[in-house]
Amino acid sequence: MEALRQDVVRLRALLERNVPRYAATKRDVALGPDESAHVRAFWETLGWSPLFEGCLGEPELARAPAQAERSMGEWRSWGGPFRLTLADLPRRFRFAEPDHQGVGFSITDESSETVTDPPLLAVVADTGQIVPHSPSYLRFAGDTLVRVAVRGWYSTTVMCRPDVPALPGTSRPFPFLSPGTVALSEDLWVLPSQRAPESPGSTFVHARYEALLEWLVSTPALEAVNIPRLPGKTWTLEASLARVVAAIPGLKSLAGLEAGTEYRVGTLEGAQVLVQAHTSGLTQLAHNARNAERIQAALIARGLLKPSSV
Repeated sequence: MEALRQDVVRLRALLERNVPRYAATKRDVALGPDESAHVRAFWETLGWSPLFEGCLGEPELARAPAQAERSMGEWRSWGGPFRLTLADLPRRFRFAEPDHQGVGFSITDESSETVTDPPLLAVVADTGQIVPHSPSYLRFAGDTLVRVAVRGWYSTTVMCRPDVPALPGTSRPFPFLSPGTVALSEDLWVLPSQRAPESPGSTFVHARYEALLEWLVSTPALEAVNIPRLPGKTWTLEASLARVVAAIPGLKSLAGLEAGTEYRVGTLEGAQVLVQAHTSGLTQLAHNARNAERIQAALIARGLLKPSSV
């Protein structure tokens, strides 16, 4: 229980810091004494905010049947294989994930009053089936609210070698609630994998644009990366990678995980830049969009960008 409490307090602080409207919109939650002490500690510490709607259901058991029937009634009206009613659902359940575009929703199974962290079931609209969805409601809710808390950060898809868990200097801000969330620095995190939530995925979120590039420069254990879509403002250069390296001294070299791709990262005119080069001849340079005029002028002056291509 103490590990849970520590994580929930940290999650509340993250929401308060990153989502200004959270504190102003949240309401207190009071759950019943016969409900899971762990679930009560989670929601009574965090409260409920309308900002969570669309990704997480309201926590009270009493609200769940009406929410479920609203969706199921619509699906039954389609005349397809969906025939489920409230009688087919667990005796007690909490709404976990609302329906998205007629696909389905997920609920807890709290038929046993001794369950500490209830599992999730998915109610599937197309087939009318109820299938296992997740073994942990609290971790599902934790992962979801971490994503809500960093919604305003930059988001970049990055694959790297070694994998994130094998890199030195990482930490897990929420080891109980969101074990797949990994902090690479104070303002650069990796979110959990959608397929294996207890492990980090490939979504890197950064509070500052520069945090990702600083990490690429300062992590000697990093051997290779793949960044399918460069973050920020991107220029297509009129130059080979060799010309770029000659014109911008001091760039760090990084191999690409994809064949025929290389990366360089460093600074230009005091601003962080990231270069991606393909053997096909395509060379691109990315940077914080706020530095667009300064970087554009520097690239033109170094003969890496033609004024006519701007």
